[in-house]
Amino acid sequence: MIKKNRVLFLILIGFLISISLSIYNIKNHDKNIISEDGSYYHKMIKYDVFRYLSHGDEIKNQLKEGINFFETGREHYTKYLPPRVMAAYYYIFDIDLFEDESKIKINSNIHFKFLFFQCFIYFFSVWFFYLSLSKQIDKNIMFFIILFLCLEPTINQYHSTFWSESIFFSIQIVLMAFILKKQNSIFNFGLIGFFLAILSFQKEYSIFYILFIFIYFILTKEKKIFTKFTVMILLFISVQSILGFNNYFRSGKFYIMTADSKVNIFNDMVTHVVSKKLNISHREFVESEGKVVLNWLNENSIPFDESKLKSLYSENGNNYDAPKWLDYRDTISEKDKIKFDNFFRQRTVEYIFDYPTEFFYRIVKNSFHIALLNPFHIYSDHNFITGEVYYFSEKHDELLKYRIFYSSAIFAVCLIGLTHMLKKKDFNLLLFLTLSIIYFYGLVSWNGNSRYFLPAFIYSSFFFGYGADRIMNFYKKKNEIK
Repeated sequence: MIKKNRVLFLILIGFLISISLSIYNIKNHDKNIISEDGSYYHKMIKYDVFRYLSHGDEIKNQLKEGINFFETGREHYTKYLPPRVMAAYYYIFDIDLFEDESKIKINSNIHFKFLFFQCFIYFFSVWFFYLSLSKQIDKNIMFFIILFLCLEPTINQYHSTFWSESIFFSIQIVLMAFILKKQNSIFNFGLIGFFLAILSFQKEYSIFYILFIFIYFILTKEKKIFTKFTVMILLFISVQSILGFNNYFRSGKFYIMTADSKVNIFNDMVTHVVSKKLNISHREFVESEGKVVLNWLNENSIPFDESKLKSLYSENGNNYDAPKWLDYRDTISEKDKIKFDNFFRQRTVEYIFDYPTEFFYRIVKNSFHIALLNPFHIYSDHNFITGEVYYFSEKHDELLKYRIFYSSAIFAVCLIGLTHMLKKKDFNLLLFLTLSIIYFYGLVSWNGNSRYFLPAFIYSSFFFGYGADRIMNFYKKKNEIK
């Protein structure tokens, strides 16, 4: 009982810290700022967050108009679940995101309600995780695992923001509880399939994680694995069909992969690698690709809305004579967008084969950078207009040394935990963690943004728990000798 109360106290402390950070962020960053080009941006709602929330507001309005659920929103370009979570929230509380066409409504109460809900979901999932596994993992080790999940600042900071990470962590932790549970029933395997699908709805790159879970159960010789896996895959496919029907009603094609997954590598890596190789600016390269897109559109007789493109450029204060490649995507039909995304997937492959050495170097460099923990990410997100401005700022250089020191300390504890697990012969758990980290780290290591490392970092909580327990036992024995 004492151990359970200690864990419950930890969870409560983590929850209160997250709520306090939410209040702080809303008080200081729930505001619209005028940028240099004269446009408004909200300090908490920009980049991908703006896409989630504005898309959610759009879906809410469509539902109120009586539009079929499968026909609401946009085609599946990016994450499916985050905008729909916001749509449900806006619909239930009758909230409008925008004050007018350019300004996000400033209402601290509105924003706090969602952040409170998000914090509650996460820490409830941690409590469920503890109750599910406390009987099969040593109590002291479990305590340190929960300590890590509740208080580690790189993770904790996201509960007080509108980024998609916090809800993803919640789903991830519940999923871990079901996967690691001994003597999993057929019913539990159905739940695993369900949460695997929901996980991929929150972040699209999770969709193939089911294959790694299957490998794990095969190697651990799970009883009746094929019967159980059949149930798991049926639930997984059933839930994924929701996404498939959404795309079918909008594009005429039944598919579940995001367009984002086809263009992200080109946008986030190819443009930087090739522009550097060609010794031109990043802007020059993306504008040159815009010309390639224009020729491709004309050659394939794909119409685009030129007035929409001109409007886009006038709003952003850009030169219409040199549109960027991705700008054209918003001006074509949803059926043609599928062709567009496939075209750029092909261009990505071509560029990688043209410059294999440069891409390899970039991936290796980013692989190291992405694993560098960043407790200051939300600070930079709220205090700088763009990430690019922050990365070239003195503040970034100042904080970098603290990130290196902190990351080294955390991973040192995790390394001790790894050796401890090997000594205890917890090979099944080690197999699960290894497969999971390889999957999530391998998929995003090319990006270079430490935020994308966090799903893999969640699994490191076990290594930290084992390592902290080993260190604690060492000092206990040392004191006993004295």
